[in-house]
Amino acid sequence: MIGALFLKECRKIAKSLVYYVYLVAFVLFITGQMSDVEWVDQLSEPQPGQESYGYGYSNDERMIMQSGMETLFQELLSNRFATYPFGFYKEVTLNEEEQEVLKRAMQQCTGMEFEQMAEENTAYWMEIWMEAEGSAAEFSEAEMWHVPLREDLTYEEFEQVMEKACEIVGSRSYYEKSSYEKRGIAALTYEDALEHYRELCEDDKVSGAQMRLFCDYACIFLAVLPIFVGVSACLKDKRAKAAELIRSRSVSGAALIGCRYLANVVMCFVPVLLCALLMQMPYVYAAGQAGIEADALAFVKYSCLWLLPVIMVVLGAAFLLTEATETILAIPVLLAWAFGSVLSAATLTGNFGWKLVTRWNTFGSYGRYAEELGQLYRNKGMYMALAVILVLLTVAVYEKKRRKGEMLYGKLRKNNS
Repeated sequence: MIGALFLKECRKIAKSLVYYVYLVAFVLFITGQMSDVEWVDQLSEPQPGQESYGYGYSNDERMIMQSGMETLFQELLSNRFATYPFGFYKEVTLNEEEQEVLKRAMQQCTGMEFEQMAEENTAYWMEIWMEAEGSAAEFSEAEMWHVPLREDLTYEEFEQVMEKACEIVGSRSYYEKSSYEKRGIAALTYEDALEHYRELCEDDKVSGAQMRLFCDYACIFLAVLPIFVGVSACLKDKRAKAAELIRSRSVSGAALIGCRYLANVVMCFVPVLLCALLMQMPYVYAAGQAGIEADALAFVKYSCLWLLPVIMVVLGAAFLLTEATETILAIPVLLAWAFGSVLSAATLTGNFGWKLVTRWNTFGSYGRYAEELGQLYRNKGMYMALAVILVLLTVAVYEKKRRKGEMLYGKLRKNNS
């Protein structure tokens, strides 16, 4: 009977318009976010004597100031400033007055007019293009032009400029202290590049790095839309005026709520798992072509660890609030929880804590991930335990309602006999 009840609940979800909105929205969202990930060039082993081994992060204050000024310079040149409200990319453009304020701030840090820097930057790239004899590949590999910093520039002055830029551009931009500190860009040595390559191939097995990035984006989505699926499932019987009939049946409340909850979890999670598999396949193929053994099961491991607990706890909370109130109260409450978790992130990479939405918005960095893995296990374990508690409370609320209605439902059945 339990199996039949579970399958019946799955069929009910499959007939729901809300569920199909969930599916379409997830596919569109995740494919849009993952389409721009650059990774193929990282599958080539670095060789001694290369002109460049790429760049990595540095904690050196001078490197941080250099990176900050160059980011500001490039975004001012294009007047396109990247921000991430609610964790999603949003482009900001400034008016002429705002641009002038930031140009003057740059001049204070460099001792050079912004227009002069722009001219030197253009001349530099023209020279590189001429030396490359029009080769796009050689041109793209050339080292970028560096903004000249004042020799006596202090870190306090730099922080004031970043604070001013943050006020003008808006929150969740590069210019927030939590974004730029400890993120100075430094050229990698051969040894650094080889270590990064070894981590990607041996520890991450390529697909692990990609799946963390997939989970980063998917986690934001799965903290939000399953709310609507869960609320819709709980209110469906009320809308159909079937509550009295259901509560009068012999099936236990634990079986009914348990099957309904499990059906919602499975129907929300399986499409995520399939999408993760499809997203992983090009990485496994490319790794094989490069002679690297990829982890074919990374999509299962990361999805179950990272995403399943989020679906479970969101649906558990949606079930409890909806069953207790018989309203859509769960929607605003849980949306506030999800967005609050996203906005509370001091960094987009790690620092999991007890946040519902855990972020890892980078391709690779296995060494740092391994250091924070224990924290991630505790986070996800706590939310899985909380999900179980929420479902048990939902069963208790449901059974209490059933007990209050037993006499009424019994009389109804008797009068109809």
